[in-house]
Amino acid sequence: MWLGAAASAALIAALLSIRPAHAAIHHAALVIQHASGSVITRCVAFAEGQITGLQLVERSGVQYDVQSFGSIGSAMCQLDREPSTVPPGCFGSGPYWQYFHRQGAGWQTSALGASSSGLHDGDMDGWRFAAGPTQAPRVVAFASVCGAPAPPLAASATRVAPAPHQATPLPVATPAPTPSLEASLPSASPSPFAVLTSTGPRAQPPKPAAAVGPWLAFGSLAILLLTLGAINLRRRGP
Repeated sequence: MWLGAAASAALIAALLSIRPAHAAIHHAALVIQHASGSVITRCVAFAEGQITGLQLVERSGVQYDVQSFGSIGSAMCQLDREPSTVPPGCFGSGPYWQYFHRQGAGWQTSALGASSSGLHDGDMDGWRFAAGPTQAPRVVAFASVCGAPAPPLAASATRVAPAPHQATPLPVATPAPTPSLEASLPSASPSPFAVLTSTGPRAQPPKPAAAVGPWLAFGSLAILLLTLGAINLRRRGP
């Protein structure tokens, strides 16, 4: 019973962990600008239809620290080791992490927190550590972070017309000269009983053995009768 339950659980876990082989891979870009002006970027791949801004940071591998404010969402307190220490209550009196979404060719301040925003394939999120009014991070092209999207296979494939088939001429075999009958005969003098030429009549084939058979039987019978007659003469005597 325990073995059956364990096998069923393992099978269910395996089925839940399997993703369709045709699942699409999406990409979103992350741009982080420090107070010093240095910028780091990350490209994150995901199979879901969308992910949140917080999931984008989590999957980017960049160090972060957030604080939850309940229904309001989570606030970014520290990102990529800045500030060096997290201020009490996440926000201090100085710079803080400001959150943006890419819209068209520029950045727009996010109306939602990172834990509530949604990103789809090709979207970009930006963070900048600054004080005072909102200061958007440096404009970075999506292709410079995640690379240019690959063209469709049908558009990128170049059809190469096959070269016209040229039949390779086969070598024409020259027929070997047929040796004459006279050339194939030995050079010795012909027999005085038969002269074979290329224009003479054909030699008659030998008679079949069936025609000689009756003569052999008749000769054997005659010999047998003569032998019997000789025996009878000896018995009678003079």
